[in-house]
This record gives sequence, structure tokens and C-alpha cells, in this order.
Amino acid sequence: MKLIETMQTKPQFQFLPESLGIPGTHNKLNIDEILTNRARELAISIDTDNKDEDYLEVLEFLLSGERYAIGMSYVKEVALLREITPLPGTPPFILGIISLRGAVISIVDLRNILGLPRKGLTDYNRVIVLNDDSMSFGVLADAIIMTHKINIMEISRPPPTVSGIGAAYLTGVLPGPLMVIDAKAMLGDSRMVVGDE
Repeated sequence: MKLIETMQTKPQFQFLPESLGIPGTHNKLNIDEILTNRARELAISIDTDNKDEDYLEVLEFLLSGERYAIGMSYVKEVALLREITPLPGTPPFILGIISLRGAVISIVDLRNILGLPRKGLTDYNRVIVLNDDSMSFGVLADAIIMTHKINIMEISRPPPTVSGIGAAYLTGVLPGPLMVIDAKAMLGDSRMVVGDE
């Protein structure tokens, strides 16, 4: 109990009555001015952080027990995986097609592309719908973790264990590890969409 009465805590207790408007060396106007200035400084630093071009907002998700991230600028929506219709004659990484709000969307199974172990689908699987001006398709996910910003300067090269088509779709890896998917490269590949023919 004697620790409370140290010299470090006495100035705090002496300031408290003054901050409540009790006469002293500080008046209420000074305190309001100090707090307003502090609020402005904090607001400026937050805005500056948000404008930093070294950061990318991503959607993080799980797939076969591993963490992946994809740029939010390409994510149109996330939906539950409902009835999926397999299509014969499609590449092995095309899981099938679904109807989502009246649109037919092909579902890409990244497990096949990245050489991950495949397990059965459950009611908890999600579809991350990717979209740009020319293409739209869904990517299978086991679970959605969160959206957040990553520092693109911390991304290192993809591991050498990923090769072939999978290597073309990976931007790199962050500590954790968190694999960063190149959505632009995927959306630019016509093999990702089942044709209308």
C-alpha cells in the first residue's frame, strides 16, 4: 500500500482536481485545448497510416489447415458453398459450378493447384467470389479468418515446394506463414472459367 504514495503518483493526484475545474494552475479551457490538440494529432497519424502505399488490405482464409490471403480489391463477396454441380471434361482444379444470385459461377479448388491434401466438403466451406472487369469465379475456402492489412514490403518469395501453375498464382509468403495469392494473375487466366460452349 505504501507504493501508492510514491512521488510518481502524487503529480497525477494533484492534477486530477484541476482537471475537474477546481481552481489551480490549469483551467478548463486549457485542458479542453490540450485534449483537442491531442485528438487532432492522433487523427492525422491514423489518416497517414491509411494512405501508406506499402500496405494491402486482404481477406485471410484457411485451406487444408494453411493460411492464405487475397487482395480485397478483387473480392466481390463471400458465400456459403451450396449445391455444386461437377462438370465432366473440365481441368482437375475446377471443382464445378454453382448458381449464385442467378449467375453461374465456376469454383476453383486451390488445393489441386497448390498440391494441398484434399478432404471432403462440409456445410462450413465458403466460396470467395473474385471479380474484375472481364472475369468472375469462386475460390474454395475452408473458413474465413478476417480482413486486415499486410505490409507488402515483408512479402518474401514463394516456397520452392510450390511449382507449376500454383507458383504463377502466388505473390509470396509472409511470416506466420501466410501465403499471399495473386488474384490479378488468376483473374487473367482464361482456364479459371468454364466456357459457355
